Amino acid sequence: MARSPSRIHYPPALQDALAWLGAPPADDRLLDLSPMRKHLAAVAALGIPPLQHIKILELFEARAKLASASIKPLLLDATLPIPKRLRIIAHGLMRVHRRIATGYLKALREAPPEKFKGRARTPSRVCAAGLESLQQEFEVAQFVSATPAADFWIQAEGLYRMAVNRADKAATEAIDRMKILLALAAGQPEGFSPREVAFLAAYLRRHAGAVEIRPAAAAAGEDDYWLDAIHGFAPTATVRRRATTPGALHFRCADMSRVAREHLARLARGERPESLGMPGDALSADYRDVLTRAAEHWESPRTRKTNRRRHGYRVQVCTNLGRLWQRSGQEQALPEVELAASEWMVLNESASGYAIMHVAGALAGLVAGSAIGLRQDADKPWNICIVRWARSDNPEHIELGLELVAPQAEAVRIARRGADGQAEPLPALLLPPIAAIKRGEALLTARGQFVPGPFTLLNESSGRLQIAECAASHLQLHTACIEIFEFERTRVPY
Repeated sequence: MARSPSRIHYPPALQDALAWLGAPPADDRLLDLSPMRKHLAAVAALGIPPLQHIKILELFEARAKLASASIKPLLLDATLPIPKRLRIIAHGLMRVHRRIATGYLKALREAPPEKFKGRARTPSRVCAAGLESLQQEFEVAQFVSATPAADFWIQAEGLYRMAVNRADKAATEAIDRMKILLALAAGQPEGFSPREVAFLAAYLRRHAGAVEIRPAAAAAGEDDYWLDAIHGFAPTATVRRRATTPGALHFRCADMSRVAREHLARLARGERPESLGMPGDALSADYRDVLTRAAEHWESPRTRKTNRRRHGYRVQVCTNLGRLWQRSGQEQALPEVELAASEWMVLNESASGYAIMHVAGALAGLVAGSAIGLRQDADKPWNICIVRWARSDNPEHIELGLELVAPQAEAVRIARRGADGQAEPLPALLLPPIAAIKRGEALLTARGQFVPGPFTLLNESSGRLQIAECAASHLQLHTACIEIFEFERTRVPY
């Protein structure tokens, strides 16, 4: 005779987990994070039969989605170094999503296919759920400039191949989830701010179907990427390195780029983003720039144009652009304590930039796209650099990739006539012309200051004020934080 359900004995850890899952979620979703991690770890260690494990994981998945909806908005304005509490929360959420995905993959590998017959959640749907959890983990990692776990891409490819091999009706959902991950990684999200990553992820949820996953035999183009499930390498552009293992997963984002550019063109013609299946934020120039930059990466993966030389010397970095502007404009240099420069180690360098690692000193407000100053010695001018990527897997370790935009800069002000006839001077850094990149004189300003047309350049040095009438020509570079635009002097300084 079958035992009555009321007499089934569950291990205490499972009883505790089920009791917690059966209780209403906490009003503050942050309070759910710690017990969720604890119960997920306890359930994973019990060796529960696969189908039962999947059912339990579905309950955890629902609670994890609630937690994500509350926590992810807190990370959208995160800058390096990430505050301790926010870092703990972000990494806790990443681990929750990782345990759910790992649990799904383990259960699918252990469950005989015939056990799923007649069930609403097919193996491919379970794969799709696992890939969605990995996508959440990947997004949160990008928000805080962290690196996903070492086996992240092994897990992702395992779930993807399992869905493709079983090829039931829901396989398309799992494949689309994998395409979202691949396109997001190929778009180089480490170069975007958290809000920009969130926008790009929202866009890809609707349009990543344009990504083409290709058989290895057909993948020989310079615009291909590949994924190594054996070693767990992140997506790598073929133009930078050929696949090292047979059977590697190859994909191509050229069609994804074409779709993005078509959407940008239609937005420029006045179409509403909602009609294109795009987030409403797509009307913002900042977010259209995000899509433009991602489309460039998808269409033509970047290669290194110059050799990188490994180094190990120290440099000073000033991350406060306002302080750097003040110092550049002072005849009497400000004390070093006011400049608040931090110490960094140069890991490698090239003619176009640096990779550096934080060593000592306070810093705040670092985000991809911000401008910083870098110099080797106190008597050397400040190089002006743009943060192209940032990594920080723990509070004591921060690495930056920098693009050198000028070997030095001069503090100036620019003024334009307002509607009331009054000119409002704004701080800017005057960058010298650089023939190698065919750039003339340029100005670096905060984001949103570029306006084509006339302006007045005010330059005070050696106790003298020089005034020049100028005309802004075109925007040479812009990020979420700054703009660099070229200009011409239309009248001799006086």
